[in-house]
Amino acid sequence: MSSVSLAVAHLLRSWRSLRGRELVCALLVALYLGTESLGPMMDFAPVAQPWAPLTRITVRLLLQALVFLLCWLPADRSGSADLAARTRRLILAVGVGAGAAAILSNLLIPLLIPLVLPWLLDPAALLSACAVCPAQDLVHKSWVNVLGEVLYVGLVGGLLVALAEMRARRRDKDLALQRLLGEQSRYAEEAMAARLSAKIAQVDPQQLFDSLLVIEQAYARGEPQAPAQLDQLIARLRSAMSAGRQA
Repeated sequence: MSSVSLAVAHLLRSWRSLRGRELVCALLVALYLGTESLGPMMDFAPVAQPWAPLTRITVRLLLQALVFLLCWLPADRSGSADLAARTRRLILAVGVGAGAAAILSNLLIPLLIPLVLPWLLDPAALLSACAVCPAQDLVHKSWVNVLGEVLYVGLVGGLLVALAEMRARRRDKDLALQRLLGEQSRYAEEAMAARLSAKIAQVDPQQLFDSLLVIEQAYARGEPQAPAQLDQLIARLRSAMSAGRQA
């Protein structure tokens, strides 16, 4: 496969791997920022129904959040072991995502708002929203305003990406530490078992058999020292096993 085909395949695969909590987080941030702008809007541009311009701003923020999310996913799903290269990809994704979000929102909002607002608000509210926040395209809109939107999206999105990356790296470190502790415990158990086996192997089987035979005969004859002989043998075996564990 060519490099372009591989890039397209990775792009589609990363988009399909979108998790529900990632989408919900992006949408909640957009909704919060849209609601946060309600106060200044009512103070500086009071209208009869402030929900119309608020809906317009919220739709813009939701669109920007989705575009930024689609630009971040391929960089996040790169899975590179080189942290420096991964950091550069994430920074590039933040810049590309912020620019694409600002440009596409300015291009698509004038087309989406007439389709979205009539479903939520009455025509009078739609006219009020368009009067307070007129739709502008990139040709007539100041490049300073577009640049401001790029910086705003980049700042908010960059902070969220940094938080997500810090959380992911901390989770990876915790998992790596747990694997190391598990391997250390397994190696310790294997070493202890090997030392115990070595100590047990040091006991002469023939001598052990002879000792057991003598004790058995002593019990058969009813000799009073038979229990003491058995206790001595058990003590010797316990001593050997304890030395194997402590070694």
